[in-house]
Amino acid sequence: MFGYISPFIPELKVKDRDLYNAYYCGLCRALSKYGFNSRLTLSYDASFAAILIAGAAGLEPDVRSRGCAVHPARGKTPVVADDGALDFASALSVLLAKYKLIDDARDGRPMRKGLLPAFRRGVKKAETDYPETANIIKEGLDALGAIEAAPECDPDAAPNSFGETLGLLLASCPVLGDEAKPLVREVGRKLGGYIYVLDALDDMKADGKRGNYNIFLRSKIADPLATGEATADMYINAAVLAYDLLDIKVNKPILDNIMYTGLGARAAEVLDRLKAEREEKEETL
Repeated sequence: MFGYISPFIPELKVKDRDLYNAYYCGLCRALSKYGFNSRLTLSYDASFAAILIAGAAGLEPDVRSRGCAVHPARGKTPVVADDGALDFASALSVLLAKYKLIDDARDGRPMRKGLLPAFRRGVKKAETDYPETANIIKEGLDALGAIEAAPECDPDAAPNSFGETLGLLLASCPVLGDEAKPLVREVGRKLGGYIYVLDALDDMKADGKRGNYNIFLRSKIADPLATGEATADMYINAAVLAYDLLDIKVNKPILDNIMYTGLGARAAEVLDRLKAEREEKEETL
């Protein structure tokens, strides 16, 4: 969906990179349950959700060699078999895609809404399979929409609202034990804030052209990049604090890499690009 939660590959051991790829392919296969088109919603963020939930629930990955319908020329590759966490992450991916397309259409890209029929069957099945999760998404994004439509702008309100929704979503996975849910929810809350802030930074230029809501534009922050960097760091640190309290039973090397290195590296990648664009613009003035 967003692509801001991914491992830092240079510091992953080969075996852990292979396992991460096997989860990614496993998520793609799990998405096929919701129709072939649903595979278009495949993302690093949803893969992380599956890996985190499996780690907190103690679901040992069952890696099998499978062919790929999307890339048949590759032959058989390692794939994590559906373990409940992958099925949940695939449903979550499809449900979020529906609202992302609606939001894109509202933000000045009306053609995106025309893609909804391609996912209709998958969305309906996901809503049937996970009604609580579907309801959390609807209520959470309705609340976020109200914040973004308000005349006044509290720069913390929207990231916190999105984070609250993501936390509730991750904690709604049926395979999670009751003891893990509060901490998984807290990790999700902080990661949601991190995602929202980075996405707002990434979209500043496009939002400015279209007149869309953006916390950095609406609140008229003097230096959006400096403020965004500090805010993203704050959310990362808070997410790591909650993560450190979790009893991660499996997938720990991958999750450690993402939480301790990947989040910061991805934020730095976005910010470095935006800073370079700003410097180039200033040089032409």
